[in-house]
Amino acid sequence: MSRILRSLALGTHTVVAALSAAACGSTSDAAPAPATARAQAPDPTATCVEVMTRNRTCTDDYIPALVDARARHDVPAGITAAVKADRAAVIAEALGEWAEDRKDPAITAMCQQLAASGAAPPAEVEAAQACLAQVACGPYVACVMPVFEKRFQR
Repeated sequence: MSRILRSLALGTHTVVAALSAAACGSTSDAAPAPATARAQAPDPTATCVEVMTRNRTCTDDYIPALVDARARHDVPAGITAAVKADRAAVIAEALGEWAEDRKDPAITAMCQQLAASGAAPPAEVEAAQACLAQVACGPYVACVMPVFEKRFQR
């Protein structure tokens, strides 16, 4: 199960891309948004950076919750069994990998790359923004994890 967080992070990247695209209000089939709506839409890169920075701030709550969410959906395949066998080991491995992925340059690069990727309903970015308003990590993670889990189910 080498590089478990890469798999976890890829799921995170998918969510962040979705949040970023939703922040843009972009979909491939939709008509362009009026200028006033575009002006009010959050910057997708800034939204991504804010989510990832907050995840970093809340690492002790975020990584176990992300591992558990991935296990609930068996994404990547096999994580459910690995978590059942030794949850602490999976979390420890994820934390080790997160140590690099949570650094500012990694967050910036990922968010810049993903800002224009994918599309998601504006409700997802609104939900993430509401979660960011949570002061404590426990409530923030509990709030944002369902947004992430939606991406694991697709």
